[in-house]
Amino acid sequence: MADKAAYQQWRESAAAAKSFAASDSLPLWQKVHKVNQAYAGLALEGLRSKHRHKLLAGFGEVNAVFAGYTINSFDDYKKIKEADLREIIRIVCSLGPPKGK
Repeated sequence: MADKAAYQQWRESAAAAKSFAASDSLPLWQKVHKVNQAYAGLALEGLRSKHRHKLLAGFGEVNAVFAGYTINSFDDYKKIKEADLREIIRIVCSLGPPKGK
């Protein structure tokens, strides 16, 4: 059963991620950290199965990009290649909820 509060939280997370991605005041590596952080604590159990799978698959793609790096601290994001940073932002920003939800 889909939970309205979970979908609202998803919409808010997606909006925050897009806002961070569009920010001109943050360097690219900080945008990646903030974009990912926007989805922290999202209540996946309240989403329909197909939507949970969409999010999990997307973050699996993000993890595959991160797999090439050792991230032990916030500053380690500075070591990620620009192309990979942009790819992470692209993936996360594509994870928004469907329009009707």
